[in-house]
Amino acid sequence: MVEVQNDWAHHSDDPDAEVNTLFTTIEPYLILSFNDRLALEAGFVLEPVQDPDTGDDTEFENEGLYVQELKFTYTGDNFGLFAGKYNPTFGMAWDLAPGIYGADFAEDYELTERIGFGGSYMFGSEQAGEYTLTGNAFFADTSILSEATITKRGRTHESDGGVSNTEDLSSFSVTLDSEELAGIEGLNANAGYYNQSEGDADVGLDNETGYAVGANYTFPLSDNVEASVLGEWAGIRNSAGGSDDVNYLTTSLSLTVNDHWNFSASYTNRQTDVFGGSDVNDHLYQVSAGYMFDNGLSVDVGYRGSEESNVDTQMMGALVSYTYEF
Repeated sequence: MVEVQNDWAHHSDDPDAEVNTLFTTIEPYLILSFNDRLALEAGFVLEPVQDPDTGDDTEFENEGLYVQELKFTYTGDNFGLFAGKYNPTFGMAWDLAPGIYGADFAEDYELTERIGFGGSYMFGSEQAGEYTLTGNAFFADTSILSEATITKRGRTHESDGGVSNTEDLSSFSVTLDSEELAGIEGLNANAGYYNQSEGDADVGLDNETGYAVGANYTFPLSDNVEASVLGEWAGIRNSAGGSDDVNYLTTSLSLTVNDHWNFSASYTNRQTDVFGGSDVNDHLYQVSAGYMFDNGLSVDVGYRGSEESNVDTQMMGALVSYTYEF
């Protein structure tokens, strides 16, 4: 997948946030199959890996290439196994929320770039739906794969601290995903829990725990129009190992017209319960529209409004993306 995106923050309570950012994201994913069950999978990402200077417009700056996943996978008849560097399962709004900006807040709790292993077990029936139970044991990547090339982002070391930075398998997640829940076509749901151990270099911090539950439902409105609704709540306790708790609620509605046009609106609330201080209530809403061509090329435009730490920012953006499979 190749994306070129331009974000223009045209108004903000913080003048330094009124910038134009043009950047690319490229995510090649390669699979080397040894047979019909065993494979080596590698996922690379090219994207900005350093923050720009405050108040500066940027054009394709600070782009770095790194390995996000490098894992062995084994696929059985009703189970799967995997080991290496990978993204443990937890939540789905960060992946499924529609629009250019629909997943921006939910990406806070996406688990990425961990080293470990896991397995999944598939079960169910036509009447009850199909279910996948997945378990992961992991720690933060501190290998050479945590570095980036082209633009350096700095290798992660155990001494840097941070949740799951333990170099042992003391962090874990468990998730249950369903398709055609209760035999209802188009209805999917998910639930998850994780526990990330305090980093070995952390002093006076706690384990971070997360809970998530969500659902999405896709259904036809007419012969040419399909609708999809999504909702997910996630609660993070002892965020980053500290004493604050963060709750997320993401909701969205999207329409697909004639298999080409898409229209979406979404809203996310992020509430931080600050220990010993005033709570912070952040909001994000966005609307987007786009068109997908038959050759895999998509063009989207969107509008984003947000309030983060009492700072209002309005943004307009455009996204051109191309997906190619071989």
